[in-house]
Amino acid sequence: MTTSRIPLSLDASRCDHCGRCEAVCKPGALRVGPSYLYVDWGSCDGCLECAKACDSGAIAKRGGQGIAPAPGRERPATSDAMPASPEWTLLEAWLLMAVLFVAFLGKDAVMTSGAVRGLSYEAQVFARVAVLFGFYAVQAAVLCALAWRRGLSVFDAYRLRGADVPVKARLESAGLVVGLLVVVRLSAWGYGALMQEFGWDPPLREVADLTQVFGPTIWGLLLSVALVVIVAPVVEEVVFRGVLQGAFAGQWDRRVAIVLAAALFALYHMTLWLFLPLFALGIACGWLAHTRRTLLPAISLHGAYNVLPVVLAFWMVW
Repeated sequence: MTTSRIPLSLDASRCDHCGRCEAVCKPGALRVGPSYLYVDWGSCDGCLECAKACDSGAIAKRGGQGIAPAPGRERPATSDAMPASPEWTLLEAWLLMAVLFVAFLGKDAVMTSGAVRGLSYEAQVFARVAVLFGFYAVQAAVLCALAWRRGLSVFDAYRLRGADVPVKARLESAGLVVGLLVVVRLSAWGYGALMQEFGWDPPLREVADLTQVFGPTIWGLLLSVALVVIVAPVVEEVVFRGVLQGAFAGQWDRRVAIVLAAALFALYHMTLWLFLPLFALGIACGWLAHTRRTLLPAISLHGAYNVLPVVLAFWMVW
């Protein structure tokens, strides 16, 4: 709640991210983030148009004198919104990026070391899988520490709960995930065809690496699915959309936050040829993270996007 002289009360836990409040704010003083509502009181003119447009109870006239919503848009007194997650700071974001960078360098150093390459084939597979799981475990440990530092569970801190989301909202999210998956995959295929027309061939080694790392067996396929389709999307979405994008949105416009987090996400994969497709995926996931009450739709889109390279990698060797 705010203590400003302007009679507005803010409750981010009730926000459904419909965007109507920002659309009617003529001074541009209102900013809606994935887990917060921010008003620049120096720019706000106190017109209360945002409270009139809000039918979820997230923005209301202070003092219990709420402004009645338009007919047909009333909501029950009990909100079905997800619990508000914390507003991450830039310091926390850059700390997480530093840990990610060091862990990435350490992962590559160990996986390409003479000690690992000198092992038998089966031992190499085991070592590489262990290193990759350790890489994500380090990130997960830092994320848990950040959540516990705020006195929150990991599920609440990173909006990983979906049980309390209404069925209608779940169906909308599922439709968006499917639609965006088609868009980003078609865009990636179009980009790949265009690059090949210009003589820039895709790095086939990136696809082959999956079978080299996990082994071209059924167990290799299962490990690939576990790590590439499940573990990696969860951890990476929490890092890039849960913390980084959230921290950036607290400082700059939400569109800038989405673009910046998407660019860092694409750079993180260290593949120049795939930068634009991954950037497009990051934009799509960032938009889902911002507009949906939970991070699960963004995780689902990321995981579904990763299914294709896993299928292609094992299809090529079987």
